[in-house]
Amino acid sequence: MARRVIFDSNGTSPFRVSVAGVDAATAQFNALIFDGNQPPLRLWGTGFVTAEGMSWNEHLNGQNLREASPVSVVVTPAGTSPVFMVAWRRNDGLGRVYTPSSQGSNNGIAGGGGGICSNAFVGLCFNTGAPGAPDSRPPGNFINYAIFKNYN
Repeated sequence: MARRVIFDSNGTSPFRVSVAGVDAATAQFNALIFDGNQPPLRLWGTGFVTAEGMSWNEHLNGQNLREASPVSVVVTPAGTSPVFMVAWRRNDGLGRVYTPSSQGSNNGIAGGGGGICSNAFVGLCFNTGAPGAPDSRPPGNFINYAIFKNYN
């Protein structure tokens, strides 16, 4: 079985994507769609943060999101900034992973995402409790990130 995509944080192959039928781990350069060892894009690091949800009453009183504790990330030279990817998963045991999003329903709001500001990654949680339990907080989110530096 050929592995098309490899995500790793070691120095030999942090992120590689191969053409169909070619194992990304052993692929020659001309069989790769993307190689994280080739400039300008290199994987800086991966990780996750957690952010709490908010109650229905907190949302009605003007709170729109909860922020996770910031994570210091790579400092880039002037004129450049890190490139990042984000996915979130609600801490409810279902295990579904989502791209940054927010969705409202009669039972509250669910969503998450994140961004980089002042050399720090901040995860975001939009989860809001249900109106029937206005002071209860729903499960928070795990926010996964992959940060790339876009310079040599």
